[in-house]
Amino acid sequence: MRIVHRVGVQDSAAHMVDVEMRVSSDVPLPSPLVVTMAVWTPGSYLVREYSRHVEAVSADTLSAQKTAKNTWSVAHDSAQEITVRYRVYCNDLTVRTNHADATHVYLNGAPTFLAVAGHEGAYEIEIDAPMAWRVATPLPAIHGRRNAFRAADYDELVDSPIECGEHDEHPFEAAGQKHRYDVWPKGALSTTHAENLMRDTRMIVDTEAKLLGGGLPHDGYTFILHLSSRGRGGLEHNASSTLIAPATAPHTREGWLDLLSLVAHEYFHLWNVKRIRPAGLFPYRYDRENYTRLLWWFEGGTSYFDWRVLRLAGLCTEEEYLDHLAAEVAYVEQTPGRNAHALEEASFDAWIKLYRPDENSSNSTISYYRKGEIVNAMMDVEVRARSDGKSSLDAILLALWQRYGSKGVPVPEDGMQSIFEDVSGCALGDLFDAWVRGRRDLDYSTFARVGLSLERVTKGTAAISARLSSSAGRVGVSSVARGGAAHRAGVDPGDELISIDGRRVDSTSLDSALAGKNAGDRVEVIVSRDGRTHTLSLDLDGARLDKVRLVPNKDATPEQIALRAAWLQT
Repeated sequence: MRIVHRVGVQDSAAHMVDVEMRVSSDVPLPSPLVVTMAVWTPGSYLVREYSRHVEAVSADTLSAQKTAKNTWSVAHDSAQEITVRYRVYCNDLTVRTNHADATHVYLNGAPTFLAVAGHEGAYEIEIDAPMAWRVATPLPAIHGRRNAFRAADYDELVDSPIECGEHDEHPFEAAGQKHRYDVWPKGALSTTHAENLMRDTRMIVDTEAKLLGGGLPHDGYTFILHLSSRGRGGLEHNASSTLIAPATAPHTREGWLDLLSLVAHEYFHLWNVKRIRPAGLFPYRYDRENYTRLLWWFEGGTSYFDWRVLRLAGLCTEEEYLDHLAAEVAYVEQTPGRNAHALEEASFDAWIKLYRPDENSSNSTISYYRKGEIVNAMMDVEVRARSDGKSSLDAILLALWQRYGSKGVPVPEDGMQSIFEDVSGCALGDLFDAWVRGRRDLDYSTFARVGLSLERVTKGTAAISARLSSSAGRVGVSSVARGGAAHRAGVDPGDELISIDGRRVDSTSLDSALAGKNAGDRVEVIVSRDGRTHTLSLDLDGARLDKVRLVPNKDATPEQIALRAAWLQT
């Protein structure tokens, strides 16, 4: 069976692409011919119902009958070739969806291409684009055919994004392999910033390759970089990644480090999750959720290594690294859901929690990215300390690659603790019970093992324990901390906060409204809800956490300082 998808981009300004799927064979095709669309894409753990953007499905003169939300059936009488036509709406500029406008078309495989049920062979792609447009994709080109590419199977098709349009290309070499950036919009990245990005990316690639034993698991790599204020994020693939970052990122130190951490994160996924893969994601099932309890490692661990790679590569200072780590601690400490949801539970529930946030999410769950980063950092410190510096998370990472990733063997869902203990030679059950399986607060005294202390900085003297947002001068209640002052008083998410103790509140005056107040003081709060005002009595909580610092202990021992130096390469 031969399957060719031809994508027409002539209507891209209206955010539409036209797709023809030609299915042919030397023998009669299966009858009925059943075609399906994925409901999610690997790396983004949410059923996104991609088929909702599919329109006008037809099949020559035959009837294409929809039989399920993402499935069509084409009945025929011994046909050897059938063309299925459909349109896809593309107006969601994220790394896991499609976007089309007058300047480009960006496509992911899962929300674009139908698959023939039961077909395990190759797929061909043809892009019918203006002559002036470029096409960037990790798919191998088909010689002699313009803008034609071949995927060995549906997995590779889903795993290979396509950037087509007016964009800038920046090829470079790193660790002995060809790499390139394809940057949209055209001209968004200056020549100097592009050169700096390629220079720093080389250092990231070299550092990560060394961590994994040298060499790269690909023959060429494509970074698709979208510079836009509409989002920030990345999605990993076997030989490419898509990144979206603000156009202002290259202009500040903070923005630059954030962009580099994103590059390091997605590139690190080449090994960790794309090849070192949990059993729950092996093989991918595109029609339903794929559950794993190990995202605290595969995403949280990758988040830990992305900034650590910047430190190992000399792209950030020790102080910048510790400031970043402390900011993640502060986020976790400000999220009540840390005591409601264990890390491995948050991993399992990614499909219904992390990617579907609501006003109660901060009370009911914790990010396995952010808490996972802190837990992996602390685990690294503990392993180094318990093994007297003989082992580390670096050694565990390399063992995971050698034992599982390089051999295509899935990591057992219940095997991570035993792997950590086997490689490190240390008993770690207490850490897994408390940090991965438990819901208790983390014990940050672990950082004392490398001569660091956690300092908490509070703001003001009292708080209402609610997250607020402002718009047009009005203050809205985004979420209410469970058990906190606002919760006890009956403040609801969605309320407009009008005044505190007779003082009108706007986007700039909340702190002044609480000036002079202390924990336990009772204040009168007026909120607006459903067009009516409500007066509530609120007993204030203590000062809210503002930020956290990780600072060197003045009385740190030489052994602790040496352990920190080995950890952070100082």
